[in-house]
Amino acid sequence: MGRPQKEIVRDGSPVREFAYWLRDLRSTADLTLEQLAVRTKYGRTTVSDALAGRQHPTRAVALAVVGACGGDVRQWAEYWAQVRRALDPDSPDGTAGITPPPWDTPADRAHGVHAEQCPAGCTRTDPHGWYTESVQTRLRLDTTTPEAVERRVVVATCDELAHIPVAVSVPRRPGDTTPGHGLEMSVVRGGRLEPGDRRYESYFERRLVLPATLAAGHRHVYELRLRIPPAQPMAPHFVHVPLTRSENFRLEVHFDPARLPRAVWQLAGVPPSVIYQQTPGTPALRPDGRCAVAVEFTSMRVGYGYGLSWQDARPGPGSRPGA
Repeated sequence: MGRPQKEIVRDGSPVREFAYWLRDLRSTADLTLEQLAVRTKYGRTTVSDALAGRQHPTRAVALAVVGACGGDVRQWAEYWAQVRRALDPDSPDGTAGITPPPWDTPADRAHGVHAEQCPAGCTRTDPHGWYTESVQTRLRLDTTTPEAVERRVVVATCDELAHIPVAVSVPRRPGDTTPGHGLEMSVVRGGRLEPGDRRYESYFERRLVLPATLAAGHRHVYELRLRIPPAQPMAPHFVHVPLTRSENFRLEVHFDPARLPRAVWQLAGVPPSVIYQQTPGTPALRPDGRCAVAVEFTSMRVGYGYGLSWQDARPGPGSRPGA
């Protein structure tokens, strides 16, 4: 058995996003690299390279992997071609022309990697055992360090649900080369946090242990406080990218009155690559009298981004570092 592959750091680049979703498809199919090699009739190294995210795999290898995992070869062929076009420096659309999976079909992937429902008596607690009914986030950028409070409502889809994963991605701000990169995460109410995996430096995962087990159909409310460590710059966006069913998201961002952003954009169902663009070309918004911008989303698609991005104000004399 070979060594496990390194986790992919999602930076919005088309090649890494392609590999990320190809791995997601392989995870759904529950196939090892050795099994994929046998099914595709390619060597293990070739298959591993296609999933590594270092370079765009050839069309033949990529679609062989898709077919072996039971994916929609026609849609993946179009996705592969979109990424290939985006890598062309003369492409007029760039990453804007990419529509990544998961798509609306087949039906068993419409609400995420796993089906919503599970067999009677199932006690598993991975994402198939619950879905998110709502997320309400209030992000403060007018404080000493950026701080967000999130209120989440989840609904159990199996009995004896005891804990759920809590994962937050904190990408580095462009140009940030400081050695440390962290996130302070705590529970305001609704459970307690246990350590989780640190797959890569910008990914923070914990396990929320519920106060009591949930039966199928029961709702649970919990709140988290997320703080960027002092002096750590924050990337100029806050986005919810549901990886399982998520029905409603409301975001309110409070900006520093002394450092109002030059521009604020709404991101509604955009590919991850658009999130990282300095000017995403989406609808622009203006802060209100409280220096805040609020947006709300429903009918969200799994794997797409919803939230806000902004362009920071030019720092004036004596200004503190930007959030």
